Amino acid sequence: MAGDEHLFIFDKDGTLVMGPAGRPPNSFAEQTWLPNVQEKCRSLVEGGHTLAVASNQGGVAFGHLTYEQAEAMVRATAFAIGAVFYEFCPYHPEGIVEPYAKDAQCRKPNPGMLQSIQVRTGFPWHRIIFVGNGIEDWKASLFAGCTFVWSSDFF
Repeated sequence: MAGDEHLFIFDKDGTLVMGPAGRPPNSFAEQTWLPNVQEKCRSLVEGGHTLAVASNQGGVAFGHLTYEQAEAMVRATAFAIGAVFYEFCPYHPEGIVEPYAKDAQCRKPNPGMLQSIQVRTGFPWHRIIFVGNGIEDWKASLFAGCTFVWSSDFF
């Protein structure tokens, strides 16, 4: 129904895709879609909803992948589900690669990525749903003031 559109923001690793041995993927070859993700996202887009991705990419701060590789993976994942917005955070407070070895407002559980997407889309907070798989995702939604849904319940 017109006027019921929502912005669905998805965490990437562990929510949309998985990597080997329970860790985030560091390359396209390591990335596998989780069940029902693509079908559910296609249905949301067909229903008039807007999709976005917000992803911590701390592997950049540890030297597992470059900033450019991380952005390419997040961008490709976002576009593959029909998302028109994405944000990623390359920082990690325990990282070893400068200048990414620090905490940042964009790093979940901080709400920076969600706030940035909200500003870019103009959706009011009560019409934003963040779907994630980790406690840092839940906390980010709490700090941002939007609804949270566990990916295991959503997909």
